[in-house]
Amino acid sequence: MTSGGNAWKEEFFVRSYETDCTGKFRMASLFNYFQEIAGNHVVALGIGYEVLKNLGYVWFLSRARVRVRSLPVWGDRGIMETWHVTTDGLIYIRDFRMSDTSGNVLLDASTGWLLVDTANFRPHAPDALPIPLPVNDNGRALDEPLKKLLPVRGMRPAYERSVLLSDLDVNNHVNNARYLDWIFDCYDDAFVRSHLLSFLQVNYVGETALGDTVALSRGEDASTPGVDYIEGVSRRKGSRVVQAIVGWESSLLQAILPVHSA
Repeated sequence: MTSGGNAWKEEFFVRSYETDCTGKFRMASLFNYFQEIAGNHVVALGIGYEVLKNLGYVWFLSRARVRVRSLPVWGDRGIMETWHVTTDGLIYIRDFRMSDTSGNVLLDASTGWLLVDTANFRPHAPDALPIPLPVNDNGRALDEPLKKLLPVRGMRPAYERSVLLSDLDVNNHVNNARYLDWIFDCYDDAFVRSHLLSFLQVNYVGETALGDTVALSRGEDASTPGVDYIEGVSRRKGSRVVQAIVGWESSLLQAILPVHSA
């Protein structure tokens, strides 16, 4: 672990249980990295989980966007870097970059976090934070904004998923990484093996609880071929809890295209 220029870096090693059926790094594993490494950074800054908990606050991931160049596979090593960028209203913008041991960028990500009151689960303004987060001079990992997501026409039911005890985190909420598995379970084996993930954005827009059922649906964005819109709706509340857009490329197409260096 290193900290310099207000950024935080950690080495990573992809373990077998962090990969999917193709041997590539799972997005749920990536989001677990986001939580762990961002958590380590704020601990080093003096405003970690225990400090905020005593003040009655907790961090919640609100939105995340990932641009993939190449996913690591089982056994790969590299560096994950994170830094606080700015605030946008109530949202703290934190960016990430994953690189291999040669310094080649594997993926970039931008995330938005809320500082939430544990008594009523309402977000607080940045001035509630006891220590201001330092701004890093790395700029932005991604130029794309963490925008709201709009449903598309022609949505088709994918499957329904009960909220189980294993989905909950220490805050008794469904862990944000669990939703990534739910999202990618909307695809079948043949599709995943014949396509490469190019980008995704996930917006957490509601709450669900133990014993609830979430109905997942999927539709293609007619204006952008190769991009799917996926949402999960709470059966108990009848409202959305998660939205995502997922971009894919055919692995066969990529295999015949010339390779360009970053």
